[in-house]
Amino acid sequence: MKFNHNKKRNTAFMYEVLIVELSKSSMSNNISRKNKLMSMLKEYFSKGRALRKDLDIYKSFEDTSSLAPDTLINLVQEAKRQFHSLDRGSIYSQQTNLINKINKEIGHQTWSNFIPTYKRIATVNQVLNEGLSPKKQVLMEKKLVDLLSKPTSEKKPFPNVNNLAVKTFIEKFNKEYEQSLDNEQKILLEKYIMSPNDDGLEFKVYFYEEVDRLRSVIKEKISADVSTPAGLQKISDQMGAYNTRPLNRELITEVMRIQTLVREINS
Repeated sequence: MKFNHNKKRNTAFMYEVLIVELSKSSMSNNISRKNKLMSMLKEYFSKGRALRKDLDIYKSFEDTSSLAPDTLINLVQEAKRQFHSLDRGSIYSQQTNLINKINKEIGHQTWSNFIPTYKRIATVNQVLNEGLSPKKQVLMEKKLVDLLSKPTSEKKPFPNVNNLAVKTFIEKFNKEYEQSLDNEQKILLEKYIMSPNDDGLEFKVYFYEEVDRLRSVIKEKISADVSTPAGLQKISDQMGAYNTRPLNRELITEVMRIQTLVREINS
């Protein structure tokens, strides 16, 4: 069963493709492109903006696998109510402006970016718009509830810790992983902890810049030493795909271990 979906009119998809482009520009140190993307994200997705309100509805469908089916059904109904309570004309206008900016300043290829959560956000979009016949609408909502019920493969995510003291969080992380964090690792954690303040934009920029720095050190080591273990090349290749993975606890922990490896290489 297939339904048409206009991804350029899907606010969540628009946001995700910009984040992917931001990660690419950060990892390639393309300052001009990164600044353009940051400007777009802040202009259209800052708190209080029309597209941010629309995006928040999509985000309410994240981390739902532990919810009971009846709760998920209620979530769908409430999301539809809030979706249609927004000024859809204003949102359409903002989407049009952003689409034009992306095409002119970033490029049409932006829309071809791979988004791991595409299936979910596309289904959410079709359910929210309610443009289907009654039968198809009911089937689509059932499909969404089934999707939301599936357990994710991610390990336990970091908590939303914007009110948690940085020092306490670092101490807990030290205890869990039995290692003392160096300065780069502390900065990475601190930026993550404070990321809810701006929807994580500053953290995402820093994260991909740090990944680029670490990968550059590893590549330099590989080029300079013919006896370098083959495992380093595998790590470098793996890091090249980080912009396609969700920024969760698993990935951040992996990068922190690579930070330790790079520290050892440098010393």
